[in-house]
Amino acid sequence: MEVRSISLRDTLGAVSFVSTGDIVASQFCCDSRRVQPGDVFVALRGAKNDGHQYLEAAVAGGAVAVVVDRPSARITVPQCIVSNTRSAFARICLQRIGTPQKSIRVTGVTGTNGKTTTTWLLHSILKHAGRTTGLLGTLEYFDGRHSEPAQLTTPDCEQLARFMAQMAGNRAADCVMEISSHALHQQRCAGITLSAAAITNITRDHFDYHESAEHYRAAKLSISSLLARDAALLLGIDDPECRAARGLLSADRRIITFGFDATSDVRVQQLQASASGQLLLLQLLNCSVEIQTALVGRHNALNILLAAALAEQSGVDASEIHDGLSQVASVPGRMERIDAGQPFAVFVDYAHTPDGIAQCIATARSLKSGRVILVFGAGGDRDQHKRPLMARAAMDADLVIVTSDNPRSEVPDRIIADIVAGFDPGADVLTFVDRQRGIREALQRAQPGDVVVIAGRGHERTQHIGDRRICFDDRRVTRRLILEILSGTFDRSGLQWSVIPA
Repeated sequence: MEVRSISLRDTLGAVSFVSTGDIVASQFCCDSRRVQPGDVFVALRGAKNDGHQYLEAAVAGGAVAVVVDRPSARITVPQCIVSNTRSAFARICLQRIGTPQKSIRVTGVTGTNGKTTTTWLLHSILKHAGRTTGLLGTLEYFDGRHSEPAQLTTPDCEQLARFMAQMAGNRAADCVMEISSHALHQQRCAGITLSAAAITNITRDHFDYHESAEHYRAAKLSISSLLARDAALLLGIDDPECRAARGLLSADRRIITFGFDATSDVRVQQLQASASGQLLLLQLLNCSVEIQTALVGRHNALNILLAAALAEQSGVDASEIHDGLSQVASVPGRMERIDAGQPFAVFVDYAHTPDGIAQCIATARSLKSGRVILVFGAGGDRDQHKRPLMARAAMDADLVIVTSDNPRSEVPDRIIADIVAGFDPGADVLTFVDRQRGIREALQRAQPGDVVVIAGRGHERTQHIGDRRICFDDRRVTRRLILEILSGTFDRSGLQWSVIPA
């Protein structure tokens, strides 16, 4: 990746300088510990640390200039004063490699739930329409030729610029990306103009970072500031917060509503639904598409509708939308079916919010006449206040097993206790700190016709416990446990399902 020298005056526009009229450089760094002689240090404000506290350390390490949001009298090197150093750094990262994003049509999706499935589906549609398309999201980063595991839902500024350059080098026409609330608040996508964007829904999540519903909502709505002048923002009108947020958006912003609601600009009808999939009618702005899909649930019907509507905004026709959607049998860790021959349905899902849990249970309830058994936990070092709210949502299941998710630095028993505090007295709830034990208990208690949902971790392949990361993939563990039980008969306290192997 070729790096070039850039002028900060030309790159950042209305900025001011101390001890210079401009700063021209090719090497920029935002970590004072990694500064090399000749670098320009960009002081970023973080949740816990402020780069402005490390200006002297950066200069001592060889920084020849700094980018700050307020001038400092503590240093003598030239300073570039900007309104937001995070936005400035994002623009710098793109400019120094030749603004590759300008040759790519970028579509961004944000929202509490549904981002991953929507972008996965949209990527499939664009690919089957014959377009080389990049994908940046929770599941993977794909530059049009090669993929790698994602570290963040939305890459940091330097990584994002690198992937844009790789996509441009691979002649990608499109990029589909999930844009998290963290990324929006931290201005990681500044400098990228979206050709279309969507907000799936706005429900409770990440309050440990955003601190309030108002701040969280504001972060989500700020995606509209990244849109090209005439580009559309698709808004999930079935969601109460999205409906309310519509009035907070600029009056001249082009908005397309989507949902089941008959008043939506684009809408979906669920013609048939079963445990094996659903038949949907998508009524888009310029065409209708009937699609049979293996993805289950009303929430997936909305995700499919949104992917189709975004594809339509990208100029894809009805037949290409149909073919692209038909190619997706499942989305990793999103109501992903685990079928090893057991006489009940099992799904693994990434749901880790109260709304996500509620959607999983509602979907499971619609698929079978038996019980819904739910296994879930909550992540450590994250929003503690949503834990009892997750319990309230989980009470719609017939049997709930609370276990560990990714406890990180927290004590697992404490997290489980926080969750259990949200249940009504006498609720049918079991607790197991060991996640494998919790999953096994659910499988052993399941009867023919039941639906087991294992929620919280979805596609994740490692579990973060303390300072360790252990190999633990809910899908692989669940399949292995089912096969172990299928290898013989199981009988425990009158609970029995027996299958003789073929």
